[in-house]
Amino acid sequence: MEYQTGGTPSFLHKLRRIYSRLTPKGKIVFGVIGLIVFYFLLPSWSSSSSKNVIDISDDNSVSNNNDITRISSNEFHTLSDLLNNSPQVSKVNLNYLSLPPFLDSSNKFPHYKNGGNMLLSRNSDYVRLTKDIPRQNGNLFSHSTISTEDLSAIEIEVDFKIHGEQLKSSMIGDGMAIWLTTEQLKSGDVFGMQSDFNGLGFFLDTYKNYNGKRNRHAFPYLSIQRNKGIFNYYEKLKDGLETQLGGCALHRIYNTDKSNNPSKLKITYIRQANILEIIADVEGTDDWRTCFRKENVEVDELFPIGRPLYLGVSAETGELHHNVDLYSINVKTFRNKDGTEISEIDSLGQGIEVYDTDEYINNYDNNDNNGMVNRRRQARKSLNRLRRQEKKLKEADKAKYNSEHGFVGWFFGLVWKFIKMIFYLVLILLACYAVVIGYRVYKQKQRKNNRNGLL
Repeated sequence: MEYQTGGTPSFLHKLRRIYSRLTPKGKIVFGVIGLIVFYFLLPSWSSSSSKNVIDISDDNSVSNNNDITRISSNEFHTLSDLLNNSPQVSKVNLNYLSLPPFLDSSNKFPHYKNGGNMLLSRNSDYVRLTKDIPRQNGNLFSHSTISTEDLSAIEIEVDFKIHGEQLKSSMIGDGMAIWLTTEQLKSGDVFGMQSDFNGLGFFLDTYKNYNGKRNRHAFPYLSIQRNKGIFNYYEKLKDGLETQLGGCALHRIYNTDKSNNPSKLKITYIRQANILEIIADVEGTDDWRTCFRKENVEVDELFPIGRPLYLGVSAETGELHHNVDLYSINVKTFRNKDGTEISEIDSLGQGIEVYDTDEYINNYDNNDNNGMVNRRRQARKSLNRLRRQEKKLKEADKAKYNSEHGFVGWFFGLVWKFIKMIFYLVLILLACYAVVIGYRVYKQKQRKNNRNGLL
């Protein structure tokens, strides 16, 4: 046997001698102990994940003028503005959901299934879902579903007009609805469709049924309703007050002037960023106003998880009535430039330059070099506002679920904790087993030594 200088065995040689004398069970225990030491000395796999932060506050982030999208401050207020103007985002129109076209060569809707009392003339530029007479209903539901991938970041724009002969807006009804559901709905009493829908409904209610103290909303009112297939979950007589996720009053959405432009609603949703936004252009003048925005919205709170959805529009009248004309439906989906799903909005602001319209003209008329700096500063202000909104969302998620990734992060964190508990339990059992084996070996040696001593 080899020894170091002085005849003393090295630590490695001692370790080898001990290991060579071990039984197979002892070697297993030795390996488990080594695994435990390795596990606790290994840095946490998750500690560095939160360090990958994108900083867009530096002027260098928008220094390349060729990659800059310039946009007026009057046109950069919403999530929709960010998605539609960001150089970091690719847009795809879902043409299989578009309206028009209204009729194909066989006089059928190419993209939608129609039902109820709906009217359409071949040369018309709109579909009349309900006429200005009592007890009417009409609907359109898409032939094809929206895939879960396209639902990851989606925008739905609906152009319509609610009008009639009645001069008093309090004497009209009932309204219209936009649907995202797991099936094409059948006729019913919730804006013309069945009450036990599974999905999300955007209900533009034009008549106030409930005048209780809690219902102080001005009407017409847009109410967002989620149902999971429960019959009569939406209480029509209470205007869905108890079940709504949110909403807003839409003043002047009803008019008596047929020459007015169609009104517009735009619904924008990013699944991984947990943001839902609804904006409205009530008078059709491109004056978009935010109706509803929720930044801490769970996926299951809106849509059935992992289910493709049909898109539908319906309208209904009761004793009170008005026309509901549908002019167009346009649907877009968004991706990052590399084709991946959008997971956050912070980095989308890179390459956007927001300028004040008057200052922009003055700066260029005067050849003011400070104009670029001012516009960059304005861009950073708008982008920082969006960053603060996302930060608030993550803080709310962290406070509620102890994870900035919301319910999904909390759930998988719980699964990971469970796996770690199982792992620790197995290690403890193996350690106990190793102690028992060691104790038995020790006792056997003691008995052997005692027998040798007696002889």
